[in-house]
Amino acid sequence: MATNYTNNFKNILDRLTSIFRDEFKGSLPVYIGKEEPTGTQHLRLIPVGSSLSEYNASSELREYTINFILTFKDVNTTQKGLEQVLRLISRIESLVMDNISMELEDRSNTINCRIESTDISELPETGYSVFFVYQCQHLGNLS
Repeated sequence: MATNYTNNFKNILDRLTSIFRDEFKGSLPVYIGKEEPTGTQHLRLIPVGSSLSEYNASSELREYTINFILTFKDVNTTQKGLEQVLRLISRIESLVMDNISMELEDRSNTINCRIESTDISELPETGYSVFFVYQCQHLGNLS
């Protein structure tokens, strides 16, 4: 017998992509997974995994982890470039905070959406790379 399922990763990634694209209106292209990015700056969303937080006979609460990688190419790694990267970081963190819960396409919700950590790396040859660890919880498999 075939099982019924919902692709929660896809639903979460689609919603995040929509939120970022609406906010940045094309000035910061957003890609999922291994899509080939173009331009001098972009944000890539990479699904990492999920873990079971709570389980019962009628549902399960899972925590999903998605890495965000912000790339900002600035071959001279100037002070102005750093300031722009720091503004982008703050804007992304604020946008996630503004969307601490999200309704997904299937009408289910994510909760406790947050950025757990942000790491900035200066790459002298190419610019800056910023690594975010994003997590959210989703109540699924409701019966």
